[in-house]
Amino acid sequence: MEIMALNGDFLPEGPTNLTYFDLAWNRKYYETGQFSIQIKAQDYRADMKYIFTAQRPELGMIQKVVYEEEEGMVVLSGFFYERKLADKIIWPAFERYGTRSGFVAAAVERYKGDIPKLEVAGFEDDGEEIQKQETGTTLEEMAQSTLQVEGRAYRCRYDFENDVVLFEIYRGLDRTQGQNGNHFVTFSRGFRNIQNVKAQSDGSAYKNYFVVGGQGEGADRITAVYDLSGGGYRQEQFLESKKTYNPEKQSLEAYQDILLQEAVEKSGKYVDIHNVEFDAVAGVGAVYLEDYDLGDKCDIILNQVGISYEARIIEIMETWGNGEHRVTLTFGDKIPTLYEKARIR
Repeated sequence: MEIMALNGDFLPEGPTNLTYFDLAWNRKYYETGQFSIQIKAQDYRADMKYIFTAQRPELGMIQKVVYEEEEGMVVLSGFFYERKLADKIIWPAFERYGTRSGFVAAAVERYKGDIPKLEVAGFEDDGEEIQKQETGTTLEEMAQSTLQVEGRAYRCRYDFENDVVLFEIYRGLDRTQGQNGNHFVTFSRGFRNIQNVKAQSDGSAYKNYFVVGGQGEGADRITAVYDLSGGGYRQEQFLESKKTYNPEKQSLEAYQDILLQEAVEKSGKYVDIHNVEFDAVAGVGAVYLEDYDLGDKCDIILNQVGISYEARIIEIMETWGNGEHRVTLTFGDKIPTLYEKARIR
């Protein structure tokens, strides 16, 4: 993969094709990814601020520099540009009725402030329309928690030719055999396209009944209930909300809907977690970046343990070193994509 370092003005700094000895490019769908690159000390420039490649959508921010005198190397590392959204908070309160994608885009546009080069790109403004309010949270936290509910994510892609960082809301493609719009991608030992498999499940934090406490005290406190129990055994969790209620500007029903949406988003911390991690075998079956990419939903078959299900690629760790390119995929939705309509009380 060809790498270029940029300075604070987003201009090339140092060799236009940076020689590296080790590179780790950790892409994440629901979170902010990070990178690490080892280069010759003689190629390092103090003005290097970003790591750019036209072959991936991420832009790395150089946040840590380690000089290794004995080896004559410098290791540069940091988060991708999405972490810039953690520098900005939503204040004063922001409230909007509409789709989740529309809420995120409008909030980023309003509160992005002086984040360099950032512009909100066009997006598919579909999905359920909701009443939502945010205050005090960072743009990063707000965008991640809001979009996860619908299996969406965002990225900050640097367009080198036009010198702009595009904030893009997107959703990975469905490549399972249950659809016919995209070609299928299946990972299994039978297809010989996976190795070093690690599968895990964890239901220790599972809850299915949420009471959200909003404004007020005691018996006068306004609450909403998000019930996923289906009438069965309830595993309950109380959630504190900082959302404010102004009866002069909103109805009680609208405020309770805001509390409900907060419960929907926070419930993702209390689900059964099912993750599968393995190395994709190069040159066998589906090809990375051509047949599948970060965020895509694929079929996984693990005959050894009787596991067969559909899952989304939530993380891709790429490493280069010793002439080898290794791709490790992590599958699993930590946020439920299907949920019952909660009862408001």
